[in-house]
Amino acid sequence: MAFPLFGKKPAPAPLAAKAPARPAGKGAEPKPATEELGSLDFTHTQDPNSMTSRPRIEVKETIHEIPQAIEQAAMLYSIDQAAAASGALEAAIRSNDLGRYAARAWGMLFELYQIEGRRQDFDRLAVEYAAKFESSPPTWVAGDEPAAAPKPVNKSSVSLSGALNAKAQETLKQVFKIAERSPAVRIEVGKVTEVDEHGCGLLNAVLKQMKKARKECVLGGADKLAALVAKSTVPGEPRHEQAWMLLLDLYQQLGNQEAFEEAAVNYAVTFEVSPPSFEVPKNRPAAKLEPEAEAELESEDAGCVLEGVITSATDGAFATIRSHAEDTAEVIVDVSRLLRMDFVAATNLMNLINALIAAKKKVRLIKASHLLTALWEVIGLDRVARVETRKA
Repeated sequence: MAFPLFGKKPAPAPLAAKAPARPAGKGAEPKPATEELGSLDFTHTQDPNSMTSRPRIEVKETIHEIPQAIEQAAMLYSIDQAAAASGALEAAIRSNDLGRYAARAWGMLFELYQIEGRRQDFDRLAVEYAAKFESSPPTWVAGDEPAAAPKPVNKSSVSLSGALNAKAQETLKQVFKIAERSPAVRIEVGKVTEVDEHGCGLLNAVLKQMKKARKECVLGGADKLAALVAKSTVPGEPRHEQAWMLLLDLYQQLGNQEAFEEAAVNYAVTFEVSPPSFEVPKNRPAAKLEPEAEAELESEDAGCVLEGVITSATDGAFATIRSHAEDTAEVIVDVSRLLRMDFVAATNLMNLINALIAAKKKVRLIKASHLLTALWEVIGLDRVARVETRKA
């Protein structure tokens, strides 16, 4: 069963079947190949999750490099034809003609064997995988669940990543919402990769207001952010005062009195003011949360979860994504427990993601199965959202 919807060209007829070549004449010029390509609108207007107030997003026919067997298997599984999907992959793997997509095909087949309960085939494939790739194969997951349940989302934390600039304002607003119902808030800053004066000022304002409200605010990964912010502070150059103030606060949070006092003196000389004084932290154990936080950071980052089987008839399938997107600039969706998604639901998800991107949001789908990743690559969803395949 093939699905030539995305630019796959039919196999050429055998040479013996070709008609004799005609002499060149003044006949009509052949149409360019591009005119043969159409466009298909896969928007499902009956889906209760479709964003009817926004323009439709069309999934256009495009040429991609995904091997036909992988596309075919992804589409078959999306309509709950696991046995047919595994058969297509078995044949493709035996042909050894998958190029850079070989590992993807093997990963999909492992998942299908797990879904079908084919333990012996799984173990046999594991031996072949180890010999071919010279690395450890996936392991069989005992029990009925295909993956371990994700850890509960930490609702008392906010995560900053990428650039700490004006765009961080929407994410930082969540701190105050959490503070309304919690005495303490944790802000993960270990994944920040760059800062500017505006961003430093925003974080300073949040820390100041939290202190004024007598709420505890712990900065996870403060040491990494301090090293980054320190690059913006040059003694003797009265610029980037917000960066200086944030650096002092970070050293205060870390309990690093020596670094604080050195920075305080440099700050005082640079801006011709009295140096701030170091305050002995009232709750030093907070800094000891760092190792645990680093280990659980990926789970805490996920603001929402998709799970089970999602089809075009699933009511409210993506409501959690839309709701979470209202309060954050980066929407992180844990799909580790998403078992299957059909084609129409996948295109509806893509439509929603396109709408979020138009609203200046970023979207990450984390811990995706190989089967889902392949389906999303077929429709081009991986071009508008960051898809992270889960580790075996």
